[in-house]
Amino acid sequence: MKKKIQVKLICSLMAVLWIVVGCKKDPVDSFPYMKIYDEKEGNKSFLPLSIVKSPVDNGYVILSSFEGWKIQITKIDNEGGFLWNYELPDAYVNAVPSLLIINNELVIVCMDPVGLYTQLLRIDETNHTVIDFSSIEEVLYPTYAHFDGQSLYIQNCPLQSQMMGVHRVNQALDTVEKSGYLNIFTNVDDKVLDHLTNDGKKIPFFLQTTPEKDFVIMNGFYNYSFSTVFLNNNLEFEGVLNGAGFDGGICALQPLGASTFSIARTSNHNLFYAPKVILDPTQIEMATSIVAQGNSELDDEKTVVVKEVTIKGVTYEAFISSTRSNQLLLCIYNENGILVGKKYIGKNIPMVPCDFLQTPEKDILLVLQTKILGSFNRIATVNITKLELEEMLP
Repeated sequence: MKKKIQVKLICSLMAVLWIVVGCKKDPVDSFPYMKIYDEKEGNKSFLPLSIVKSPVDNGYVILSSFEGWKIQITKIDNEGGFLWNYELPDAYVNAVPSLLIINNELVIVCMDPVGLYTQLLRIDETNHTVIDFSSIEEVLYPTYAHFDGQSLYIQNCPLQSQMMGVHRVNQALDTVEKSGYLNIFTNVDDKVLDHLTNDGKKIPFFLQTTPEKDFVIMNGFYNYSFSTVFLNNNLEFEGVLNGAGFDGGICALQPLGASTFSIARTSNHNLFYAPKVILDPTQIEMATSIVAQGNSELDDEKTVVVKEVTIKGVTYEAFISSTRSNQLLLCIYNENGILVGKKYIGKNIPMVPCDFLQTPEKDILLVLQTKILGSFNRIATVNITKLELEEMLP
C-alpha cells in the first residue's frame, strides 16, 4: 500500500515547500491546497495522463504512466484524499493520455508490449483492478483515443510506416469500422518511441470532434511536419493547419462549435493563445497564421491544457500552462476571447499540468507532475475552489 503525502498550502504553513501566488493578494483561507501522492519504494517516476470523475461514486480516478510506459491507476476521494492505487501487469503498456467513460464505465486504451496492438481495459473500481475486454489487432502503436458520446476514435502511428492513422471503432468496441491514413513522408520512429516510453519530449497528440460531429480533428505528424488535420465523417482529408516542421504548431485545442475554436500554439520557442478564433476546416494554412497572444513567460516545452469551465453560470475558456519560473498559470477568457482573470500557482517548484476537470461543486481539480526537494516525479492534485474562481473575475 502506498503512502500519501498531503501538503496544504495555507499562509500559516512555513512556505518552504509551496507558495501560491495570485494576481492579487488572496485572503488566507482562499489558498488552494495541493496533495502529493508518494509511493513506498520512493524510486519510481510518475507522469499523470488523465483525470476523470468516477461514474460509480463521488471520487476521481487518475491514469498515470511510470517507469517508461508502465501503467498505474489511482483513486482519490472528493477532497483529494488517497483511497487506493493499482499498478497494471506488464502485459499492458503505453496507456494513451485520455481516460474514457463509455457506457458509464471507465476505459483505458493501451498496448500489448509484444504484439504492439491496441487493447481496451475496463476499470473495476470495486475490486481495484482492470478487465481486458477487447483487442484491436489492426491498430498498432496507439497514441490517443477520443469518445464523442457516440463513437470511439483511436489515433496511431505504426513504426516504419511513415503514416498516421485515425480509426473509428464499432459500437461493440471490438473491431475497426472505418480508417483514414495520413502520409508523413519521413521517418519519425525515434520521436514516437521517445514519446511512448516517456524518454524525452511528450508529443501533443490528440483527437477531437466538433460539437456538430461533422469533423474529426487529428493532431499528429503529417507531410513533413507536426500538423492539425481536419477529416470528414469518412475519415478523409478536408484541410490542415501545418506546423513549422516538427518544432511548432498547435499543442492544445478546444472546439467550441460553428467553426470556432480555442487554441494554444507554439512558434520560435514561444507559446501563444488564441482563446477564440474562427477557422475554415477545409482550408490549407500554416498554424503560425492564426492570430494569437504571445506570452514569453510561458514554457513552450511543457503541456498546455485548454477546457471550458463555468463560473457563476457563465461559460469561459480556461488555459493552464507552466511558466519558465516553475509556476503554473491559469488564464480565464470570456466568450469574446478577452482575458478576464489569471492566477499563478506555486513558486520555484517544478510543476507540469497534465489534465484538469471541473467538479460538480464548480471547483477546478488539476492533476500535475511535480517534484519535492529533487526527488522522483510524483503525482499531485491542486484544487482551485469555486470561490477562488469567482474572485478571479472583475
